[in-house]
Amino acid sequence: MEKYKLTEQVKNEQRADNNIIAKDKKLFFLYDIISRLGGNSYNRGLLKIHTFESLHKWTEKLKTYFKEEIADFDLYCFASNWQGNMYCINYANTKIVYFDPATVEFFEADFSIQEFFDEVLPGDEYDILFEDYFEEAKKYLKIKSVPFAKSIGHKVFLHLGGEDDVRNLEIIDTEVLWELQIQTSNRINGE
Repeated sequence: MEKYKLTEQVKNEQRADNNIIAKDKKLFFLYDIISRLGGNSYNRGLLKIHTFESLHKWTEKLKTYFKEEIADFDLYCFASNWQGNMYCINYANTKIVYFDPATVEFFEADFSIQEFFDEVLPGDEYDILFEDYFEEAKKYLKIKSVPFAKSIGHKVFLHLGGEDDVRNLEIIDTEVLWELQIQTSNRINGE
């Protein structure tokens, strides 16, 4: 991950996670990533690798938020970006799924977790982290970085008519961002 510089590190409990190990060798790469890089934040909050604790927390939250839509998925959430997007591996097919709080949607990618780290992140073909927009948002908000547990979200949510523009962005706790987005989306959809 030469393109990414470590800029923050939170404590990652270094313990064996039997839920991940027990699955089989398909998840060894995930276990290895979390063991070595869990708690690391790169490029001032652009990309954050979950700790074992946050992996479980966000995996369970996403399973609750998208209960019906992802009933057939076997998710493990391994990272997030500056917008609070969550990156997961679907053990059922070993492909990456990413969840976007701004639109309350998820997207399935055609690459594995190993390809995510070995090809997608270092390459220029995909802008899965939205790096240019991150730089623009930091400049507008006059901040240097986004802390591990925070994100940059919309003040007026997109599904409430808010603009996807830097003037409509603010720093917010990632859990609060997701909870507010899910609650608002559910009310709009009559749930």
